[in-house]
Amino acid sequence: MKLIIGGVRGTNTVAQPDFVKYGGETTSLLIESQAGGRILIDAGTGIRSLGARLAEDPGSRSVLLLITHYHLDHIVGLPSLGLLYDKEWRIKIAAQKHQEFDVESIMRRIMDKPFWPLQVSDLAASIQFESLPAAANGSPLRWDGLEIRWCPLHHPGGCTAYRIDEPATGASLVFATDVEWAESSEEEQSLLRALCVQPKPADLLLMDAQYEASEYEKFRGWGHSTWEEGLALATSLGIPRLRLIHHDPQKNDEALDRLNAEITTQAPFASLARSSEELNLSS
Repeated sequence: MKLIIGGVRGTNTVAQPDFVKYGGETTSLLIESQAGGRILIDAGTGIRSLGARLAEDPGSRSVLLLITHYHLDHIVGLPSLGLLYDKEWRIKIAAQKHQEFDVESIMRRIMDKPFWPLQVSDLAASIQFESLPAAANGSPLRWDGLEIRWCPLHHPGGCTAYRIDEPATGASLVFATDVEWAESSEEEQSLLRALCVQPKPADLLLMDAQYEASEYEKFRGWGHSTWEEGLALATSLGIPRLRLIHHDPQKNDEALDRLNAEITTQAPFASLARSSEELNLSS
């Protein structure tokens, strides 16, 4: 299983030269299975480059797009996904319902008039929407050699963490963006812990770490965690690799380099994620 990071910036894009190293695109990931299956997670601005990568791939013309939640920085890139305009592609877009909002209504809204010239009904690709149940208590969602499980996260308006397993290789990862660990209830924390270790400890955890512990109180209630909390969680669960995500748009490369040095000194298995980073996972 391979992970490709298209964007890992939180809240909004940044384009200044001193933000290039870690990237200025907002959240989007691509996961490729050994069998040729492809899953995208989130449609931030980073999805544009990931879509271009898929378009050039001679493999299957199908992809699953999982959405964690409907805040703009995680869905604003959808109209820029070139696959939507290609009749050869089959795209399933799946997410949980958050409050009264479901995935189909939100995706249609972001491409509705007057915001975009083409609406969902005009797209050349075959589009299918699926609302995921509140919890993946039964069989996981299966997609081309990959299995998907999920749980809710503590975030304003709701958010979903996803676990992707590849049974053929035993590889697994958990993606937990936009979670405020300090404000999470015991039940919410227990659900994420369980997702990380069942059926076995994940090989990789990607976790929201927009803040440092020293600055967190100023942003309490905004829906994000600290890198110290992410590191403590991964350590307690025996997860061997940690990538910290959803970087503060106010922190440039120099600031993130300082953080990354502190993180890797404490835990060599952990680091800040970067746009365009590729990770191969196998157990």
